[in-house]
Amino acid sequence: MLLKGNAKRTYDWFIQRLQELDSEKASKNGMLARHDWWRYNYYKQPYLLLEDNETIIERFTDVFTNGLEISHEGKISVTPMVQNDQRLAQLFTELIEETNWRGVLNQDSMSIAREQIQSYFENGTPIAVQLFEGVEGDGNNNWLLKFSKKKYVQEMFTHGRFRISPASEYAKGSHIRAIKDLETVRNYRLKAINEILKGNDSFEFQGEKSHIENGVVPIEFVMGNYFLFCTCKEISRRMPTDFESDAVLIIKDKKEFIARLEAELLISYPDWEFLEGDVYYYDPYHDLPTDRNQEFYKHLSYTYQKEHRCILRPKKPEDYIEHLEPFFIQLGSLSDISEMLYIDSKN
Repeated sequence: MLLKGNAKRTYDWFIQRLQELDSEKASKNGMLARHDWWRYNYYKQPYLLLEDNETIIERFTDVFTNGLEISHEGKISVTPMVQNDQRLAQLFTELIEETNWRGVLNQDSMSIAREQIQSYFENGTPIAVQLFEGVEGDGNNNWLLKFSKKKYVQEMFTHGRFRISPASEYAKGSHIRAIKDLETVRNYRLKAINEILKGNDSFEFQGEKSHIENGVVPIEFVMGNYFLFCTCKEISRRMPTDFESDAVLIIKDKKEFIARLEAELLISYPDWEFLEGDVYYYDPYHDLPTDRNQEFYKHLSYTYQKEHRCILRPKKPEDYIEHLEPFFIQLGSLSDISEMLYIDSKN
């Protein structure tokens, strides 16, 4: 299999640009601007070259919308994309190269991104602006935030009552887009553009030969079912709208809360293991499913959520149970380690 048509012409242009950057690098004692290094590396391995336009637009939308936030004044602000070694900024640069030669960025192709951002302003000022009125910045490193309806947050604050859901529940169609991702499946796309350039149409991974599709090899990583409890580690003024929430529980002693949660969960499942940590937002193209703890992995399209997770799972893979039922726990009053913010419907 070899490159043909527009893909071949684009690849030839990438090689030309690579040579130009090599010359520039040589004239500057090996130095290039950071964004040119990102371009340089992409020209060497243009892993998106054979993907279809729909996939490119979806990926561009994922990266672009994660570079946006709502300020405490209720305005859309552009983030510098500097977290995680400027990962999103690098992906954005790569996608600019792809969308430029394809000519696919227009009003129609950007409609999903536009609708997603506009949804926060459908009822005027985003609800989170009022919810976090007077709260500056992103919060505290020792905080966890749980968004929900006021009546449920009141139960959390007063009684420490929480619903613990199985991961499989997040695959149900009733969930909104923000949480409608398969929590027991992770999809990866192994880059195989170099194999294409060699004339190969298959790729060997972990001892198995797989067919190359659009320059990549799709890999599906399936996990056993587990229990999942999600919070946010930073304030995001997008989250209340995403989760149709009018209240938030701000847990101000993360370590103490997690200790109480773990103790209670292990009463119900004493032979299971409890793990907690921040979510890693994986890129299907740049990451590989090598970490056993895939429960803490989530697609990069959700990066803005800045999620923290507590999970409960069997200690041995052979002990996983396919069907799990949600259940409630009660930790007792959390008034000593938390604060409740809500929208007063009377106002």
